Amino acid sequence: MKGIKLSSLSALGSVALLSAVFASSAMAGLLEKGRSNGLTAGIANEQPYAYIGTDGKVTGANVEVLQAILKPLGITKIDTPITDFGSLVPGLAAGRFDLIGAGLFINPSRCKVIGYSNPVTHSGGAFIVKAGNPLKLHSLKDVASNPKARLATQTGTNQVQEAKDTGIAASNVILFDKDTEALAALQADRVDVVYFPDAEIISLVKKANSTEIERALPFNQILDTQGKPTWNYHAYGLPKNDPEFTQAFNEQLAKLRASGELLRILQKYGYTENELPETGVTAAQRCAL
Repeated sequence: MKGIKLSSLSALGSVALLSAVFASSAMAGLLEKGRSNGLTAGIANEQPYAYIGTDGKVTGANVEVLQAILKPLGITKIDTPITDFGSLVPGLAAGRFDLIGAGLFINPSRCKVIGYSNPVTHSGGAFIVKAGNPLKLHSLKDVASNPKARLATQTGTNQVQEAKDTGIAASNVILFDKDTEALAALQADRVDVVYFPDAEIISLVKKANSTEIERALPFNQILDTQGKPTWNYHAYGLPKNDPEFTQAFNEQLAKLRASGELLRILQKYGYTENELPETGVTAAQRCAL
């Protein structure tokens, strides 16, 4: 075999150099990408998290908080492709967008395929029922103990697992792609109760503006092993393999809360100080449960 000519070695060196450049570019994190080209944040067009407003522009609590977090990092362009809620986690895992800008609970099963920011808010569950609450439903246990009670919630949410864990028959859990579809089913007498996080329920009731439905009050939260009400924690879905971006994101989130700006933004969408998570709660802790 003949030796490789010097020119060939040079060519190979150039190829190797170009390959390294392309590899480095492909591995560039979201901080670099965002500053250069902006980021894409998948949303599900749901109030109060991230939705299309009456002016045709994307708005919502999660959108405004996200903008406030990313702007100090030099990222001002955020595209918000809309997808069904159940497609958000698979979409991020597949790289169809850079992060999830919708209201997303941290849970260990999702932690296996995506990363998370630290919690932005915490939330309990809530019911919408027909006016007068004819079946007297004030908890998931009430639904589980009534074989006639049909519960509506959304595909891919924590509420599906919570209903199962409480003992509600699978045949009595009706799943919809959108929260508004679940509400429409209640109004059409196809289900008896709609179950979502409290902020989402407040928004749905406000949107419906109907005397035929109401929020079921009081509502008894799921209890933990110590008998205390359990909370779910909302956060942004982030890539698993970009620790630099995750750290920078969490640092800005902490600053936003410390300054009071986080609460000021959230209050515009019906949140209160009660919805702010306990200080010190992290995504890593929630993922380890």
